[in-house]
Amino acid sequence: MWDTLLQILREQWGWTLLRGAAMTLCIAFLGMALGVLIGIVGAQLKNRGPVLARWAISLYTTVVRSTPELLIIYLLFFGSLDAASALSGWFGAGAGSGGIAWHAAAVGVVAIGLISGSYSVEVFRGALNAIPLGHIEAAHAIGMSPFTCLRRVILPQMVWYALPGSNNVWQTAIKDTALVSLVGLVEIMRAAQLGAANTREPLILYGLGALLFFMIALISQAAFSMAERHFGRGLRVAV
Repeated sequence: MWDTLLQILREQWGWTLLRGAAMTLCIAFLGMALGVLIGIVGAQLKNRGPVLARWAISLYTTVVRSTPELLIIYLLFFGSLDAASALSGWFGAGAGSGGIAWHAAAVGVVAIGLISGSYSVEVFRGALNAIPLGHIEAAHAIGMSPFTCLRRVILPQMVWYALPGSNNVWQTAIKDTALVSLVGLVEIMRAAQLGAANTREPLILYGLGALLFFMIALISQAAFSMAERHFGRGLRVAV
């Protein structure tokens, strides 16, 4: 078994798995960034927005969280293909040319962004609600401008409160990238699948894929713990 493992690593599959890991991190990071943006805006709207905006955010979070992740990916992928075919037909390129169809990576980023955003809304909403109102009132009382209050009082505490929940959302986003392999994205899961089919060693290839996911999760956990300690300096006594 060890000889087979070394042979697989010496061949192209070791690099293929590493490239898949890089793609996994890229898709998860970009999707998470989109999700954080959705989460912050959605939390503000759900807390202080007009009734219609609060209703829209609640509908979005309910629909996305109740829909299987794979179904969201399929809807975006095949929906984009149909839209591209329709546009191509309108411009005389012929239906089905797919010249402007979304790439699987773009679909993955948008899908993971929508999924992680639906959870991040509640994460950031809870973080905002956890900030003591007295801290904000005290900042205004000493003459802080709204922007200064946001930068020096609200954001540091909001980030600290949101980090544990965001860690869970990030770990889920990492695992959800495996689903994007079903529309052609070569990330860890797809790379392991291709390697298993070519080498006829599924246990070794999928085991290496699992090891890569575990290492990413371990490093991510350490990074979030460091971030919590950094943003928590001076806050634990105050809150």
